[in-house]
Amino acid sequence: MLVLVIITLSSILAVTAHPYLERRSGHQFTLTNKCGNNVQPVIADTRCGYSPRCGDAAAYSGPQPRVLGPGQSQTVTINSDWVGRIFVQNGRCGSKGESCTLTEYNLDTGNQFTPQAYDISNIQGFTQSIQLGANGCDTVTCTNANCGCSNAYPVGDLSGCGNDSPVRACGAGDIAFNGT
Repeated sequence: MLVLVIITLSSILAVTAHPYLERRSGHQFTLTNKCGNNVQPVIADTRCGYSPRCGDAAAYSGPQPRVLGPGQSQTVTINSDWVGRIFVQNGRCGSKGESCTLTEYNLDTGNQFTPQAYDISNIQGFTQSIQLGANGCDTVTCTNANCGCSNAYPVGDLSGCGNDSPVRACGAGDIAFNGT
């Protein structure tokens, strides 16, 4: 299971991807609001834009998640070869998460030897704490704008930390993601 925890001063959003799904069926993400106020999760494509992958990356074709009240959950299916972002719209984020903390995914990147890739990005602005992890892989946590390259892309750093060190990779194909 892939778990993404987005925390603002008053909100927590967890994202869980169900394990062992067939590539054709896509990845199941369960969005759960563990806070005392409503949150609006957003799924945004970045293929042919913020990502170098274009021709072989799938667009997200499902509906956007609904506003989640405290304790509510929703499961969405994201295409197998998806490249994109998930973030919480706080009123100042752009349509692809611009100006906000976000998580980025490059899923099912090709063949059995190419890993799934994921990261936390604050490049365009820090808006909430996030923890993102995958079973058997690194868990990264960023709780402030200065969390460092070992966990997330820092605010304003267009260099990719010099070596893209915030990016984590977790095996190819259908990985059982889970969170902490």
